[in-house]
Amino acid sequence: MFRRIFDRAKLGFQPDLQGLHSPFAPWLLGGLLFVALLLRLQGIDVPFADFHSWRQSDTAAVARHFYELEMNILRPQLHYYGAPPNYAELEFGLLPFITALLYHLWGGEAVWIARSVVVLFSIWSILSIYRIAHHFWGTWASLAAAFVLALHPTYVYFSRSYQPDVPMIALALAGLANFLAWRNKGSLFHAVLGCFWLTLAVLVKPPALIFYFPLAIWWFYSDRNWYIAAAYLFFPIAFTAAYIWSIHGIAQHPFVSGLTIGFAGRLLEQGIPLGWFNDVARGLFFYTFTPALLLPVLVGLWRAFSSDAWKWILPWIVGLTAFFMLAGSNVLNLLQYYYLVAIPLVALLVAAALSESERFQDMNSWIWRQSWQKIRYTVLFWLFLAGGSYLVVNTYHWWLPQWWLQGEPWRYELWYNVDEKVLQVGSKLDEITDKEDLLLIVEGTPRTLFHSRRFGWFIEPTLFNDTYLERARAEGAAYLVWMDKDPPPYEGERVWHEEGFWLVDVR
Repeated sequence: MFRRIFDRAKLGFQPDLQGLHSPFAPWLLGGLLFVALLLRLQGIDVPFADFHSWRQSDTAAVARHFYELEMNILRPQLHYYGAPPNYAELEFGLLPFITALLYHLWGGEAVWIARSVVVLFSIWSILSIYRIAHHFWGTWASLAAAFVLALHPTYVYFSRSYQPDVPMIALALAGLANFLAWRNKGSLFHAVLGCFWLTLAVLVKPPALIFYFPLAIWWFYSDRNWYIAAAYLFFPIAFTAAYIWSIHGIAQHPFVSGLTIGFAGRLLEQGIPLGWFNDVARGLFFYTFTPALLLPVLVGLWRAFSSDAWKWILPWIVGLTAFFMLAGSNVLNLLQYYYLVAIPLVALLVAAALSESERFQDMNSWIWRQSWQKIRYTVLFWLFLAGGSYLVVNTYHWWLPQWWLQGEPWRYELWYNVDEKVLQVGSKLDEITDKEDLLLIVEGTPRTLFHSRRFGWFIEPTLFNDTYLERARAEGAAYLVWMDKDPPPYEGERVWHEEGFWLVDVR
């Protein structure tokens, strides 16, 4: 029985060559990439004050400090722990380091440069998902996978959002694509390149480990080259350990992540609360599947689990489930970009669903007369997917739970809106304070501090007190920035600015 389930010869590693002879496929892929690029240019020069701008500001601050202070990828700094240097335990700063290099070439800091780096990583990820899907299902199905990554609203937005998630996905997908190329062609170059990209992906952001779940199955059904397996395990672990050791030795501030805080205790004490299932289902529906792709994904799951593809898709789903459990519902509700790691699998499931259209093609020519039955079947299949998806998109407001609809999570266009107050306050602070002044800003995120181009501190209004203020003063704070109309509870020279803040001299 074990041999029947895990017979390596049945996985179908040989690439499906159907559709390769179509002269239109390269043009379609090129057009798709061009459309993807145009979509990602929306707001390319908008300052980091849109959706999840606090995360973008963090990454942009590291790039700024590489550019202005110390061009050393092993010495990342943040701007909200007081006076520099503010070395912190952060993920490997490949994205901000590349950005800082481009700043040097351009001659200054520019938002469009920073966002363009993420856009290019995104375009690369589309090419990689095309390669992966083509390996299993052929040209037309792989175009469907590329189509999903190119036009997926969540992926499009975060493909121009300045944070390391999309670069991590692009590196991981490139690693998987090159591993499959090695398995198909036996090229050591592809094996080494795949190992290199996956190592970088894990360094850039640890959730890249999720992509090892399908990789392990692909290796199991290959020749089981133990040298390759050792390399794909050793190098990510070794380089990650070396980087952590290097940064830990000089960092004044420990690494903090919503993935790790209290997870073990929460799981032991509470288990998996019922709310987790609801929150994850809501997030998957709107941010990963989207209403338009729900039906193709379900069909793709059915087709995958009725073929040998389930042997690597199921472990991939298990890895994603473990990741969502680790994150917890509170984090997933606040940080929609945690769902990004599931979108490549969605693209492949859509490819699996649409791979049915390959059935009426011949290796050398189209056999129209002998294939009318298959052609009719394929046309009906496409109409079913298109009509069903249209029905879901236009009816989900009626049958979804009402609390799922709170906040209008389907309004992806709202993510591009800019918080003008943050920009105005930051610009004013840059104008009226000296470059060396340290600021203590009472607000929930470090966005204003970033846009002021100053070092300092930020603190939640509910946590602010005299003790914290005195400690900041002792460390060199020059001004308290109070982001409320009511005067701050501190006696000192204070001035109200029409941008919406009080500036208090605390020296």
